[in-house]
Formats: sequence, structure tokens, C-alpha cells
Amino acid sequence: MRTIFEISKSGLHSAERSLSVTSNNIVNADTPGYSRQRVDKASVGQHMPGIHAGLGVNVTGITRLRNDLVDVQLNDKRQDMGYMQEKARVFEQIETAVASDSGGDLDVRLGRLFDTFSELSNDPQDFSVRNNLIGEAIQLTEKLGDMDRSLDRVSDVTRESVGNTIRQINGLLSDLADLNKPITTGEALGRPDHAGLDMQVQKLEELSGLVDVETMVARNGSLEIHIGGVQVLSEDSYRKVVPDNDDVAKTYGLKLENGTPVRPEGGKLAAAIEMYESAVPDMKERLDLIAETMVNQVNDLHRQGFGLEDGAARDFFDPAFTTASDIRVSEEIINNHEHIAASSEEGLAGNGNIAAAIAELRNERIIDDRKMVDYAVNTISEPGANLTTLRNSMESRGSEIRMLEVQQEREAGVNIDEELSLMIQYQNAYQGAARVMSNAQQMYDTLISLVR
Repeated sequence: MRTIFEISKSGLHSAERSLSVTSNNIVNADTPGYSRQRVDKASVGQHMPGIHAGLGVNVTGITRLRNDLVDVQLNDKRQDMGYMQEKARVFEQIETAVASDSGGDLDVRLGRLFDTFSELSNDPQDFSVRNNLIGEAIQLTEKLGDMDRSLDRVSDVTRESVGNTIRQINGLLSDLADLNKPITTGEALGRPDHAGLDMQVQKLEELSGLVDVETMVARNGSLEIHIGGVQVLSEDSYRKVVPDNDDVAKTYGLKLENGTPVRPEGGKLAAAIEMYESAVPDMKERLDLIAETMVNQVNDLHRQGFGLEDGAARDFFDPAFTTASDIRVSEEIINNHEHIAASSEEGLAGNGNIAAAIAELRNERIIDDRKMVDYAVNTISEPGANLTTLRNSMESRGSEIRMLEVQQEREAGVNIDEELSLMIQYQNAYQGAARVMSNAQQMYDTLISLVR
């Protein structure tokens, strides 16, 4: 009789625990990061001579249904996605800095300057053409200056983005270190902290988009993390990542508080550092090369020519300023357009050979074996080309992430219909166990009455 009571009691406990876990699944169906759970059960019995008697059911534990391998694959893909998204964001800013929809891009400004020199070669004494030439030259220098300053702003914003990302990484490492404590305690007691593990997955998802991480779970259940091969999280402590940058040299290094250098290779952080150290400075160098080439090539020819007023050799651009940030037309030229040297012979005002030679520079391969206008077009169009490539790669990577998320959702996600079906099953099991106990009670009462 006692055996029947124990069997029914174990059945009630098993059904009640199953109903509790299923109810928890249902109410967390729309909770971000929640992984559904199932009650693990095992039958209980004992061996007696010639017979094996069943003694009910035991709840052996609660399993958190999640595919850890899919999580690892997802985090790898998110690292790639975070890297590409940040590069795309900065390239968009660079594209905005060097190109516009107004029709006044750098290649247009260069073309107009050469066009005006060509007009001057046809009529060297036309004062309006000379004034127009000065105006076009000033607009070109202003365009280069505006582009350079815009790129400086992109550089500053990118540097700030790196700083913000570092703070986010340190915050997530701190959170993960805090989560390690209850997780290891639960493992030691044999009662896994499923809520903590779900939160850990969420934090790792966020962290993987920011930086490339290598994770490992220790024997006691604690999470260990390496960035760029350097350990930053171990059990319940983490090492803060700090910047080690040089704003003058445009380098951005990272190190731990103990001085150990860290070099990330993926995620948003690595992309922002790469763009700050390479992409933005490279664009500024290209603009500087255009400015320097323009100053040197035009001045070399202009000094060989003669203006309308005298035979003095003069520079068209100020030779002391040869970068995109400071290129300028010579004050002598701005103050007196008669000093523009169009003629190749002194005293021949109608000679426009020098102006024609300067105009012909547009057809000379003087920058990296390319024409100046072509080089300018390539420079301002490169960010857009890089953006197109990145967006195609991001679309492909996004499809892979969605596919893996669907796989994980099948295993870890809560299906309300399935849970409701299981709830009915557990309710029936509970009612069945209660009926067994009720029948046992009746049998016991009958037995007692017979004994009396």
C-alpha cells in the first residue's frame, strides 16, 4: 500500500514540476534571449528476487534547450557583420565629405579651371575671362579645403566611435564577469542558472558585434574570453581595455590596464580603428597629392610666361601652401589679374601659349600615370564603390545570420501551441496521479474497516 502512495506522490511532483516549467515557457515566449526548458525524468524501481517493481518517477533535472554550436557560428557571423557595418558607416561619411549632388565635385572644379585656361589662351587680353579664371581657381582651392575639413570631422567622429565602443566592451565584460558568479554557483550545486545563461548569451551576442572574441567555458561553468589572443575575462574578474592612441600620427592602439597590448581583428572596433588609421588618412593624402600636383605643375608653367603688365615671373598658386587644407591662389594674382601669365613671349599680349599649355595639363598623365581629372574622379568615387561591395557582402552575411537564427529558434524558441499541448498532457498526468492516490486512499480505508 505504501508503494502505491509513493508512486502517486512522485507522479504528482513530476506533473507539477512539468506544469511549472511549461508555464514559465509560455509566459516567456516573447522574452528576448529566453531559451525554452524541459523537465528531465527517470523511472524509479527496485529489484527483488524474481521481479522488478516500479516505484514511480523522479525529476532528474531541467534542461535548457539551446544549440551552443549554433551560438558560436552566429557570433562569428555577427563579428563579420559588425565589422562590415562599421566600415560601411564610415565610407558613407567619407562619400558625403568628398562627393555631392550639387554638380560641384572636385573633378568638375578641375575641369572648369582647365576650361577657363583654355578660354584665356584664345583671348589672353579678355579681362572678364581673367576674372573668371581667378574665381574658378579660388573655388577649386575652397573645394579642396572643404573636403579636407570634412574628412577631419569624419576622423574625429570615428575616433569618438572607437572610444564609445571601448566603453561598451568594458561594460559588457563587467556584466559577464558578474554573471559568472551565479552561473558557477549553480553548476557547483547541480542547479544550473538558466536565466543567467540566457543573459550570458545575450551579452555575448552584443559583444561579438563589437569585437572579435574567443570564448571558452571552464570546468566550473565560468566563461573565459580572449580578444586578439589576450585574455580579458576569467571566472569572476575582467581586465579593462583602455585606449593608447596618437592623434597626431593617427594611430589608435589598445592595451589592458596592466600594459598588455591588444589588437582586435574583427567586429565594429577593428573596423573603426582601421578606418581611422588607414581609410580617412589615405583619402586626405590623395587630396593632398592633387593639391600639390596642381600647385607645382601650374606654377612651373606659369613662371615661364608673361602677364600684361610686366615681364616678372610669378607663381599662380602660392608655393608655400601645397596641401588640400591650405592651397591658395597667389595674392599677387588675386590683387591684379593682369599678372596672370598667358603669353610665352614678353610684350605679345595676344600670345596665349602658356595658358594653352596649362589647359593641356588636363590631358597629361601626371598623377600615378593618370590624368588629374581621372584621378579626382577615381578618388571621389572609390568610397561609393567600396560601399557597394560592402553592402553586397552584408546582404549575404545577413542571410546566413537569419538562417542560423531560424535554426536556433527551432530548438530554443517557444512554440505556444506545443506548450499548450504539453500543458494538457501534464494536467492529465497530474489528474491521473491524483486518481491513483485517491484510489489508494479508498483501498486503505477499506482495509482499515475490515480490520476493525
